[in-house]
Amino acid sequence: MAVDVAVLLILGIVIAFSCRGGGLKPGHAVVCVVFGLYLAGTDNVGPFVKDVTASVAGLLSGLRL
Repeated sequence: MAVDVAVLLILGIVIAFSCRGGGLKPGHAVVCVVFGLYLAGTDNVGPFVKDVTASVAGLLSGLRL
């Protein structure tokens, strides 16, 4: 659950900066959000997306910079 919230915050910040920088229009951001929600809600792809996200988060948390 904590990973999901962190990922949502990070992606939200990336989308916000992209909109402010002019690289992403608000309409495109809405389409990205709706697509992400739809994708996460599917039975076939949803668990895969969660597994990949958890794996990437585990990999990044193990890095020593």
